[in-house]
Amino acid sequence: MQQTIAKALHVFLVLLSLLSFSCGDETRITTTSQEALQLYNEGVGHLQKFYYTEAKSAFERAAQTDSSFAMAFARLAMVHHRNENEAAASAEIANALRKSATASRYEQMFIRMLDHWYHYRHGEAGAVADSMISVYPKEAEIYVLRGNIFEYTKNFDAALEMYRAGVEADTSYAPATMSLGYAHSSRGDLDKAIEAMERYIRLVPNEADPRASLADILSRVGRYDDALEQYQKSLDIKPGYWYSIARLGDVYTVWGRLKAAERQFDLGMQQRVMNNQLRASHLAIEGVLHYLRGNYEETTRLCEQSLALDSTNARAAFVRVHALLKLKNFKEAEEMIREIRQELSRRNLSESMAMLEFHLLRAEFFEEQNMFSEALAACDSAMEYGSEFTRSEVYRELADILLKQGQYERAFDALEGALRYNSNSPEALLILAKVYKATGDRQMAQEIGSRLLELWKDADPDYQNLIELKKILGRSRAVAGADGG
Repeated sequence: MQQTIAKALHVFLVLLSLLSFSCGDETRITTTSQEALQLYNEGVGHLQKFYYTEAKSAFERAAQTDSSFAMAFARLAMVHHRNENEAAASAEIANALRKSATASRYEQMFIRMLDHWYHYRHGEAGAVADSMISVYPKEAEIYVLRGNIFEYTKNFDAALEMYRAGVEADTSYAPATMSLGYAHSSRGDLDKAIEAMERYIRLVPNEADPRASLADILSRVGRYDDALEQYQKSLDIKPGYWYSIARLGDVYTVWGRLKAAERQFDLGMQQRVMNNQLRASHLAIEGVLHYLRGNYEETTRLCEQSLALDSTNARAAFVRVHALLKLKNFKEAEEMIREIRQELSRRNLSESMAMLEFHLLRAEFFEEQNMFSEALAACDSAMEYGSEFTRSEVYRELADILLKQGQYERAFDALEGALRYNSNSPEALLILAKVYKATGDRQMAQEIGSRLLELWKDADPDYQNLIELKKILGRSRAVAGADGG
């Protein structure tokens, strides 16, 4: 009798789920527990706001409440993936797949799409997303995910169209508007990017991320003070918002305030769902700061520690190469570049936007050895993988190579591209000051130098870019005094 009652109750709960979780005639989200559904929806809300700690907790409780709830495990995979925990993401999406046999068509397709994506089968992931869009044309989230996949494969125009379609499918779905803003930025349409982020703020005015996203765009165009203000407004809304805390560290890094940046990065990491991958990323960030201080041996040590925790950490691998080049250890640098190439191939990223940074790394490798023809060819390769905005990085590297070759007019031309979208780019301005000095135009070198000195007025004394600038401007004694302090 008790078994009969329990079975009847189970059937009732299933029927309740079908009634509660359907859209039209088709069930979307299937669970036998109303409590699990409530926790799931709570988690989705947190996930859309990028509150990963809260999202992880909600999805874990949903999965514990209904151990057969496939989508709860799929969403847990999303949280782990966004927190750089590849192993946990893989394990949870495998859980979701195993539990999806009795799930709805929507859930099965969604889980397959994530499984393909998280295993670097981008073509297959895109195909499933396309099928989902044809079946569920009003699901804005799928347009956003499809756009993300397009961006991975450097199809920026198609990504932009997907985000537009997501906004049209559901004007209230804030992540679509946010993604549209970043896509406009990648294309160099910065006014449209700012307009989209302001609309994002209006959609969810009481959340932290819209302000942070607007700040990102402002920072990209060199409006660092305005960006700082928006990050701080974001933190007024949610004081522990990890993203804004860390991005403040990026602004301080641009200003050469490395100790302040380090404090922000430490604080931001404390707000994350900690795992070995994030610990590795934090070590790599520490390596970057030591690199900017000129501590290249310490940079390599930290990056090696990072890679010991997570051999796939791209930032650690790239920064280690930069430090090895400064130490003139070309053999180890070349080996690391080879390993990076292998990892990109393993992840099926050989035709992705990740290749821009890879080819820029190769360009620097050749440049440091005065192999200028090879360096220029690597820049040409990098151009193929950049968006309109990210090609600014390539132009900057190109200008540095041309400067060393004594091709000053071509260097000026390249710097126009480097400064097109951010006229306050400190790295590009520093090269511009070098070019003016090389051409004997002391007045212009001083003018550019003054702009940089204002930008770096509160920089730490061991900030290498500031030290280099002072040498360019003939202020060696000031440098020596700063070093002595």
